[in-house]
Amino acid sequence: MGFSQLLAVLQARRRSLYLVWGGVVLLALLVSLILPRQYTATADVVVEARGTDPLVGHPGSGATTPGFLATQADIIASDRVGARAVAALKVATQPRWTERWQKASGGQGDVDRWIAGRLKKGVKVSPSHESNVLTITVTAEDPKFAADYANALARAYIEIDLELKVEPARQSALWFDEHTKSLRANLEQAQVRLSEFQSAHGLVGDEKLDLETARLTELSTQFTAAQGLSTETSSRQRQGGGMNEVASNPLIQALKVDLARQEAKLIELSGYLGENHPQYQRVKGEVESLRGRLRVESGQVAAVVGTNSRINQAREGDIKSRLETQKQRVLALKQQRDEMGVLQREVDSAQKAYDLVMARLTQTSLESKSRQGNVALLSSAVAPTEAASPKLMLNVGLAVFIGGLLGMAVVIVRELLDRRIRGAGDLSDALGAPLLVEIGSGPRAAAGLLARFFPAAARRA
Repeated sequence: MGFSQLLAVLQARRRSLYLVWGGVVLLALLVSLILPRQYTATADVVVEARGTDPLVGHPGSGATTPGFLATQADIIASDRVGARAVAALKVATQPRWTERWQKASGGQGDVDRWIAGRLKKGVKVSPSHESNVLTITVTAEDPKFAADYANALARAYIEIDLELKVEPARQSALWFDEHTKSLRANLEQAQVRLSEFQSAHGLVGDEKLDLETARLTELSTQFTAAQGLSTETSSRQRQGGGMNEVASNPLIQALKVDLARQEAKLIELSGYLGENHPQYQRVKGEVESLRGRLRVESGQVAAVVGTNSRINQAREGDIKSRLETQKQRVLALKQQRDEMGVLQREVDSAQKAYDLVMARLTQTSLESKSRQGNVALLSSAVAPTEAASPKLMLNVGLAVFIGGLLGMAVVIVRELLDRRIRGAGDLSDALGAPLLVEIGSGPRAAAGLLARFFPAAARRA
């Protein structure tokens, strides 16, 4: 079907076209006038980028992500936020909502959540892809209610966002508080064990161990010296029974000199005096006296050497015994010090764990009392003065366009179901023969020519 044929069909069936077209426009006009007016109110909230935490000083991410904003949009559209907004506006006290809830649920369940679920159909949350702003749009029949509900949703979202931030910190604070009690008990027990051990062994610091170690060092030095002296005296006693000491004694040396002088004098006197001469006898008596005195003094010196050797050996044994006792005392003190070190490490470990948990308890306690969230109200919703729907002019305009297309479609369908001769082209198609000549113009000329030569075809036309 060509364009001229289409125009001829539309011209011939214009009544059907106008009827459908007008019907669609009239229907759109009636629907626009009958449908209740819907008003749209918009509130904007801004989700701040998570920066540095003032409590711990850890830097945040610095910017939000589309996924994060989509999550926040889902939170706003949740029943929890909606129920809080409904409760804030006291919608459940309105009779019409109470009756609807009673009829729908039989008085079972949470009325605020039920109302929020019904109002959720008119709520739309639009996250921005290029900013941190979330737009809350509420559509309702009452313009004031639409604005109030949008603002209530924004406030409820701000409160719940803070709760979602504070509640984990509050739960953590409770856990840390309970855990702190057990850690404090462990620390006190460790301190008691350490104190009892120190009191039982008289350990206060490292002074006692240092003093005993110094005594051990002194005894070790004395033992070395006594051992050397004892070895020396024993060696001298073994070498000739102490003859070296006897020979080196000044008194004995003086006695030997006097004895030698008197013996020489006695030998001299024996050359010209007899043995019975008084002078000879006197010198001989002096020689005998010196020899006896020399023997006595030599015996005394030898006895002194033996006594010194025995004294040095006894002193060496005494110092050795004291040294071994001191060693055992130092070893016992070191063992006690090691045991005290284990107890001290237990105290330090318990103190470290307690301090760490106390620090986390303080931090989480502060976080649980925080009143600053990451969401702020950017702009409040105001009651709209014009209805958002139905839009009369837009609906009529669309009806004019759609009605025209629908009317044309109806005309074309009718024409296809009941084909008529609208022009020379239709005649050629109907006869299946080429058109040779066209006399006159218009449908009447074509119909007269058809009636003259093809009466049957003319009757069908």
